[in-house]
Amino acid sequence: QAARNVSRHPYVLCLLRQAYEGLNDWDKLLELLPQLQKHKQLTNEEFARLQRQFQLNRVVRSDSDLRLLRASWQQVPKHLQRDAILVAAYVGNLIKLGDQEEAEDALLYALKQEWSTTLVRQYGYVHSVNATRQLARAESWLIAHPEDPQLLLCLGRLSAREKLWGKARDYFESCYRLERSAEVCAELGRLLTGLGEPNVAAA
Repeated sequence: QAARNVSRHPYVLCLLRQAYEGLNDWDKLLELLPQLQKHKQLTNEEFARLQRQFQLNRVVRSDSDLRLLRASWQQVPKHLQRDAILVAAYVGNLIKLGDQEEAEDALLYALKQEWSTTLVRQYGYVHSVNATRQLARAESWLIAHPEDPQLLLCLGRLSAREKLWGKARDYFESCYRLERSAEVCAELGRLLTGLGEPNVAAA
């Protein structure tokens, strides 16, 4: 009944929106957005913001079923499949559910469109089927981003995973010189302890 009265009573749209938000029904909310915009309940800026928010919420909540997650992602508009926050949410769930290959593909696609420190950091958590190629690819990014702390942190993790201890130390120390975060201190400390330098690690 409410849906039939929308054209005569645009405020019903707002009531539907509130109801769907209360139910966390992101599919219904996304269906509703064009109608809200059509009946001048949303500006173009509000439409874009809410579309991004609702898509993000849907992807974030698709964290228990791989098929559901992939289906949710396929419904995300192409321009938002390059959005760093959405990609990070999608990749985080892919890693959690064990699809490392798709996680890597999604990150590489997004990074090719636009550089993101958020996504390059996440690349260090992906276990690629070809770890050597993964490290080489990440090292190629140093040409354009030689002083990106998150890239250096990523490279340190990938190097350590490959047991390239000297290279991992160089990357972690370079990152530490640029950004003395708790995260890089922990990584560097663990590595130095493993290399038999507890005093340096403690410092």
